[in-house]
Amino acid sequence: MTVSLAEDSQRLIHNLNILIKPFHGGFHILSSDAEFPGTIDAADSFQLFLNCTDPYFINYTELPPYNLADKLLYFNNISGIKKEGTSGFVLHAENFAGASELVQPVYDQIVIPGFNSGDDYRFTNAAGNEIHSQNISPSIENAGSFNISNLEQGLILFHSKENDVKKFYHYSNAVWKKPFAVLEIFPGKLFHQFEEKGKVEYAINFSNRKTIWKYFLVSPVYNKFKNLSIINKGKEQVFSSPEKQSVHPESDALVFESKNKIPLAEHTEEIFQLVDNYSAGNGKGKIVLKNLPGASADQLYLSETISNDTFYSHIFI
Repeated sequence: MTVSLAEDSQRLIHNLNILIKPFHGGFHILSSDAEFPGTIDAADSFQLFLNCTDPYFINYTELPPYNLADKLLYFNNISGIKKEGTSGFVLHAENFAGASELVQPVYDQIVIPGFNSGDDYRFTNAAGNEIHSQNISPSIENAGSFNISNLEQGLILFHSKENDVKKFYHYSNAVWKKPFAVLEIFPGKLFHQFEEKGKVEYAINFSNRKTIWKYFLVSPVYNKFKNLSIINKGKEQVFSSPEKQSVHPESDALVFESKNKIPLAEHTEEIFQLVDNYSAGNGKGKIVLKNLPGASADQLYLSETISNDTFYSHIFI
């Protein structure tokens, strides 16, 4: 991930003598002014834009299906969940970032699907303050459409009488490059937590995608073996017995499918071996391939026969 600041946030950072210092996997928030917490308005915030440098990050990561061009992930330190016994806070509702953090970017208009004009509704910002009707007003042309004017960039929450909340991220410049995620830090909240704990750590956790691995033995050299199987370093047979499958009109492959989903990772300690005449009782067999290649994140396959969202990783040997 790369970290950059919104334009208005750069001025606030400068005024508060705050320094953002990136490190591998995150960044530090540093300040030399121990007195400034009392000068901060509770509504003041600075926003950081997060972007992926790894084009396969979205494949490695288990996120709900969404269009990267239409949504972004939003986090802030107001709604952080405290990790008991530590100085840490997780900045998402569940164990990992997911659907609750997905928001729709909007510029000059918000459209509420299924809007009922008879409902009681209101708009608030991330700090919970109500947004004035001068800044968000109903459109005359279309019920459920609201025009935005003279509003600072940031989160907008739509509340209906059924306590249904819809999230939007308002960007104030028509020419805007949408980031992968926005992290909004409220310094007042940060330093309240800092005074209480002496140290504050915020975490955003992404779940590792798991797929069913399928090894395709396509080379005819494997036809001479009669009893092939795949084991892990614990000598467990974690793949089902092989089955023949047509991969080309004139050739078949011997296909091994993992019994359970296996995490995708750029580097993994898991080792799989192809063995012949393996006996689970004594853990012996002839090693054919000592270290099978792992699955690549650049190719994911959805099942054509199973109706769920199970992804497969195909590995050809």
